[in-house]
Formats: sequence, C-alpha cells, structure tokens
Amino acid sequence: SDDQVNQWINDAIAAYSIHFPRRRSTTIACSDDDRSYQMPAGAISIISVEYPDGEDPLSYLYQRELTHPDFWGQDGFYAFAPATTDTSIATLYISEKPSTGEDIVVEFTAEHDFLDDDDTDQCTVLERHLDLIILYVRMAAFQELSTTENADPDTTTQMSSTLETNAARAESAYRQTLQDFIAGESASATARWDMDRFDSIY
Repeated sequence: SDDQVNQWINDAIAAYSIHFPRRRSTTIACSDDDRSYQMPAGAISIISVEYPDGEDPLSYLYQRELTHPDFWGQDGFYAFAPATTDTSIATLYISEKPSTGEDIVVEFTAEHDFLDDDDTDQCTVLERHLDLIILYVRMAAFQELSTTENADPDTTTQMSSTLETNAARAESAYRQTLQDFIAGESASATARWDMDRFDSIY
C-alpha cells in the first residue's frame, strides 16, 4: 500500500540520518538565569556553541559532561542531552547564568525531514544519495514479501526460497551501497583538508 511505502521511505531516511545527518544552525534567545534550553526537533549532536553571540573575537563554550562535579560552578561550558524517546526533546545546558537579551548560536547535526504523503514536503536527503533510499525501500519490500510467504508457504513451488534469495540480495546491495557512500564522503572530507605545496602555513 502507499502508506506502507511511505513508512519504508521514512524508515530509510531515519537510517540515512544516522550516517549522514544534516548540519543546522539555531539561535536561542536567553532568559535571565535560565541555563537549559530545548533544541529543535531531530537534533542529534552539537558541533559548536557560540555564547554570547556577537563577540569579537567569537566566544565559544567548551563541552563538558552535565554530571561533571564542576559543571555548574565554572563558566564557559555546555552540555547536551539528546532525546531518548520519540516524545522527549533534546536539551542544551550552559554552565553560566545568562541574561535576557543575550543569544546562543548553536551549530548542530540533525535528522533529515520525514516525508508525508501529500507531496508538499521538501526532501533534505542529498540528491547523490537518493539511490540509497530506493535500495532501502526495495530491501524492505522483499523482506516483507519473504516474511509473508514464510508465514504460509506454498510447498508446491520454490517461491519461499526465491523470495529469501531476493531479500538477501536486496539487503546486500543496500549495505554495500551504504558503505560505498560512507567511504566516498570520508574521502571527500579528507581531500578538502589536504594541503598542496602552494598552500601557506600560518
């Protein structure tokens, strides 16, 4: 059904987000003495926390575990508590007491947007990675067919064996493509930081 396919697509996006999360930014308006702030839905991890915003030079907080004995007693630190359930919300903590009028600028990684069935949502998956979503849906479809057949197998045909083989091949194709994309992105990131003999060293 269309609903089932849409669910597989969103399952594929959730799996994709684990390996290729989005990079996002948000500005949080501070309140007097409030040291905890909800992050946008889907936040996975923190890249940087600028506080207070607009300093010259820019002022960034250092990461520290919220359970550190000195977290609340020393300025200059932040902690991040990710969402642990579908209904919980990721939270940013800062060690110092801010003032109203100050802002916190947070760079963070996040899940990609899920898609509804009304065709109005924007897909945030990288275009070069769309094949991975297709392969995931193909894998899920073959696994569903195989599971259904095995629940009530037709002993007069080789259908059960054929579907199991197709499901295994579909999973192998998905996982191999995933590893290829991971390797490709890692190589690309390394290449961007490689220096050649014309680069200056400061």
